[in-house]
Amino acid sequence: MAYLGTGRKHDLINLATELGLQVTEGLKVVELKQLITSAESYDEEFTKNLFKSIIDESLAVAAEKEAERLAVAAEKEAEREFELEKSRIEAGVSRKMTHANSSQEVTDQAKFDLSRILPKFNPKEDEIGLYLTMFERQLKFVNIPETNWIPYLIGSLPSEINQMIVKENEKDSKDYAKVKEMLLKRYRLTADRFRQFFVQHRKSAEITWKDYTFELKSYFEGWTTELNISTFEELKELIISDQIKRRTPPEFKEHFVDYWSELNKPFELAEKLDAFETVKLGMKKHVSAIVKKPFFKENVVFHPERKCKTSHPREVNQPRSNDFDKSVSSRPERKSSIRCYGCGYPGFIQSKCPKCTKPKEELKTVVQSVKLYAAESPDSPSSSICLTVCGRDAAFCADTGASNSIAGEEFFKLLRDHKFRFYKRDITMVLADGKERNVEALTTTVNLNVEGKIVRVKFIALPEAKGNRTLLGTDFLQAAAIVLNIQNGTWHFSENPHKQFSFYKNPSDVKENLPTISSHKVTSPETIPVALPETSVPVILREDEGKHLTSKQRDKFNSLLKEFETCFHPGGDPTPFIEHRIQTGNNLPVSEPPYRMTPAKKELLKKELESLLAEGIIEECESPYASPVVLVPKPNGSIRLCIDYRKLNATTIPDTYPIPRMDDLSNEAKSTKFMSTIDLKAGYHQVKVYEADQEKTAFICPFGTYKFLRMPFGLRNAPATFQRLIDKFRSGLKNVFALSYLDDIIVLSENFDKYLSDLRQVFERLSLFKLTANRNKSNFACNRVKYLGHYITEQGIEVDADKVSSVQKITEPTCVKEVQSYLQTCSWFRRYVPHFSEIARPLSDLTKKNKTWTWGEPERKAFKSLKKMLISPPVLSQPDGSKPFIIRTDASSYALGAVLIQGEKPEEHVIEYASRLLSSAERNYSTTEREALAVVWALEKFRGYVENQEIIIA
Repeated sequence: MAYLGTGRKHDLINLATELGLQVTEGLKVVELKQLITSAESYDEEFTKNLFKSIIDESLAVAAEKEAERLAVAAEKEAEREFELEKSRIEAGVSRKMTHANSSQEVTDQAKFDLSRILPKFNPKEDEIGLYLTMFERQLKFVNIPETNWIPYLIGSLPSEINQMIVKENEKDSKDYAKVKEMLLKRYRLTADRFRQFFVQHRKSAEITWKDYTFELKSYFEGWTTELNISTFEELKELIISDQIKRRTPPEFKEHFVDYWSELNKPFELAEKLDAFETVKLGMKKHVSAIVKKPFFKENVVFHPERKCKTSHPREVNQPRSNDFDKSVSSRPERKSSIRCYGCGYPGFIQSKCPKCTKPKEELKTVVQSVKLYAAESPDSPSSSICLTVCGRDAAFCADTGASNSIAGEEFFKLLRDHKFRFYKRDITMVLADGKERNVEALTTTVNLNVEGKIVRVKFIALPEAKGNRTLLGTDFLQAAAIVLNIQNGTWHFSENPHKQFSFYKNPSDVKENLPTISSHKVTSPETIPVALPETSVPVILREDEGKHLTSKQRDKFNSLLKEFETCFHPGGDPTPFIEHRIQTGNNLPVSEPPYRMTPAKKELLKKELESLLAEGIIEECESPYASPVVLVPKPNGSIRLCIDYRKLNATTIPDTYPIPRMDDLSNEAKSTKFMSTIDLKAGYHQVKVYEADQEKTAFICPFGTYKFLRMPFGLRNAPATFQRLIDKFRSGLKNVFALSYLDDIIVLSENFDKYLSDLRQVFERLSLFKLTANRNKSNFACNRVKYLGHYITEQGIEVDADKVSSVQKITEPTCVKEVQSYLQTCSWFRRYVPHFSEIARPLSDLTKKNKTWTWGEPERKAFKSLKKMLISPPVLSQPDGSKPFIIRTDASSYALGAVLIQGEKPEEHVIEYASRLLSSAERNYSTTEREALAVVWALEKFRGYVENQEIIIA
């Protein structure tokens, strides 16, 4: 352990993090060392080599910083020499003064320090005309003649501009008027840049309001001067044209990019925009069903339950500002540029908008104007797909002619009963005879389970339509990546074309628990055919669950699930038992600019924001905090919205509530005949964020700034808050053997009656705490369940075959980093592998400092041996406290090995394997000393099992 003293505290923290240990800021150096050496997977040789690599990396970073420091010092020295040269020039000018009475004045002028009141010119941020005006005013104020301005100007300009001045002939370089003309010609802003500065410019804390007013006036005058605006009529047309441009979509500007800044006549601009829009619309193809959102601003009123707090992502064709305005929108704007996201009212965010925030009795559901082209589909559609929605089995018709999915009468009732949030829209239906009819429709987003794949779909419901069926449009087919084969009556997922599924045809073609689907005949062109079961079946046992139950037991268990079916319904209010707090102390708010995104990712982000807004998880806000968004792909093809809270977490006071050890839980989870695992549905989103701390969760993206009303993923203390909630949940379960690690709960029972009683208590507590379980990820009445990366079986603890298969796919490493990654991955299974350290020694040696990379036969053999050992690892048993423990140890010239056993042959079973490499000093021990060391080390390693127990050392 002495090697841990060679690094600094931050090196120890990095080491603990690399080893997967939880580190808090308050830990001291001694505590960090103890944490590292007492880790379950601690391997001294491997840890030592890893620590050396971390120290080397830290030294390299320090060397880079020192090089940067030296470069800055060299730059300062160059500036100092430049100032000396400038002083010599000023002294020469002073000597040339002819009048005696002016010599004292020049001496006083030489003492004038312009840099104290006028900073250096920055070409990226400053406007040269305004800067030169301020420069001239300051020198005139102290009575410095124009003939002496050049030295002061040189001291106020960056070196690259000074070099440009020096390249001019000597006469012109000493003439201020010539130099000014050259600078204005080179750095003068265009009219559009003046306009951007005028719109963007903010008052800094260092200047007065008078100075700020002067700067704005200069930008505005520069804008109008460049465009030769001389009359009020021209100014009026300029402002109106600019307002039109700010509301024009980006593709319009791209089309007129060559002369966009010259289009300053409102009606001339409007004619060109109309002409381009006509051409653009003429290129679009008509489809049988399409939802089209209007180009102009819509009158939006907000949902009564949220009082205008729930906002909606910007429509696809909604007018947007020009390029400059888009760049400005990525950061907090001035109050004058803020607009309500709902109705567009200036000066207010949506939650404080006086137009949107009306008395409760006046509030309506969201109304938006869209256009829908309705079409008929035949009776008894042949392309019905079986799926699960809201815990019920159903068969919906897939219609490739419909761009959007339509919810029928029965499905709409089901969603309404499950308390889904709906939003109103005015829809123009184009009937079969070509006539249009305005109707009122509702929209909501629903999760569909299609053969185990979760697909989020936005449905449009027509409340007044009677007897209509549900259609799955092309939006569903694209989101689910489904390919239809109408001719063969089958469909498949695009990623797995070899696995075919049949369309629903009649009750005998589908599962027994799928109810009969009735056929509704189309009686008028206004109705849209939809398929939905007339009767619905509650969540019941799946085919892979309760295989060892009798039919009577299955019926009893299904009755229990029906009774507590609401525990699996999504949505609802957050739990009232806890709120997440974010304690930042006296730290200032932190903010970062948004990360850049491709257009495709922006579209995915928009859909995800729309879903979160509809569910009441986020809302639009105005906050000094801002964290960027990261989109992470999921295995099912969808995306997960993640927020980069690293800066916020760095200022957050840590919550020290303990998180249970995963290995302890897996050992406690002793196999029984009746086991259940319950996974909470988006568990973090079921916890409310304390209202005063909600602004700290704010995140920024291309569509604005939003804050979380529910606890998001990525916050520093989120695991501690959720574990505290789950521990409260478990504390009320009387005589129920339940374990939990965050949102993963396992319930173990010895017999069926006890099992029903235990689960009844669990479901009652779920209802009390308003927690929702994920039925698709929960497993009931099983004698073999997956828990925390392992399988709990009647025989003991088994390795997850999926994880082992991932290890088998790893190719031979080509560098030290890949070796370290491979060893860390295999270390997850080291408790299953005897003599793990001895087998992996050639690979561990490659990670040592100053070790030359050599991939030979010993390394290849070790690599393949570890893979081979993981193909058929032993089944480990959970410890039995009523039986004595047997510890067997072994010591070689390079490593120690130990195994913890219970029982006697032939009933002997392994609890856990352990091993580690010997240090360089320990290799000098005699054989007896190494054997004794193995016993001492094994007792310390298995202390959590054998303390105060009968032990046999074999």
